[in-house]
Amino acid sequence: MVHVIPFSVGERQSDPGNAAADAAPAGPLDPYWQAVADHYERRVAQQQAFDTEIAARRLDGEIASAEADSVANAPADGEGPHHAMFGEVDPHSGRVVVKGRFDALFDDFLKQAPPELHAGLAGRKPALRAAGSTRMAMQQLERRAQYEQDQLSAAQAEELDSIAKGDPDDTAAFDASRHAGLYLIGKMNLDPERRQNAEAAWRNRAATARLEALIARDPKRALEVLGAGSAAGRQGGNPSTAEQAQPFPNSIARDVVKQAVAMQVSGDHRSFGMEKIFSKIKNQN
Repeated sequence: MVHVIPFSVGERQSDPGNAAADAAPAGPLDPYWQAVADHYERRVAQQQAFDTEIAARRLDGEIASAEADSVANAPADGEGPHHAMFGEVDPHSGRVVVKGRFDALFDDFLKQAPPELHAGLAGRKPALRAAGSTRMAMQQLERRAQYEQDQLSAAQAEELDSIAKGDPDDTAAFDASRHAGLYLIGKMNLDPERRQNAEAAWRNRAATARLEALIARDPKRALEVLGAGSAAGRQGGNPSTAEQAQPFPNSIARDVVKQAVAMQVSGDHRSFGMEKIFSKIKNQN
């Protein structure tokens, strides 16, 4: 709120005996009074600028609170908070075609602000909308990405459980489960590098689950499979032939065996029982 003691500048008392002088237009202020008037205008502008900044800080807080509320109440997939908060703007003309919560909040705040601050606050509206729109878009994208990752994890967990409980020799069933995980990854909003990494990680997890299922069901055959892969590697055989000879990538086989050895050494009995499986493999060798 601007508080400046008002006073008249340049007003002169009329001379009752000189009506002609009263009718004549007032001349320019003398240097002293001009300096006083200039100082007054600068002081008013300075106070208005300060009060506008204070009001803008309160407005920023209300906008931030409204944005947080919109995000918190958005559905799990993150759809809608940006549109609800900032509406729609014509990208060509910059005209607001659908008002959002931001518009109602801003207009209500402006009505409650002192009249002398209206111009300064109103001029900030486009910049506030642009900055807030970017923030909300980023939050909506992050929420969507997390939703997709959560859904992918849940679906892949079901497929891994199916592989673990299924027949490790049922190649068709295994391929179907592995493909289901890859299919979902292909539908996600990922850049090429992240997509490639996600696909590689899923293939490894699926192959590990299949190998663990084989070890649990037939430890001796699992050892033969692992040995076949190791022998092919030592002989420098054709990788494609080696892969046909065993259904599990050598790297996955080594990882599972290393895990079993590490658990046996550490005495860790909390996991899937890999130390027992490893013991079965040794005993049936």
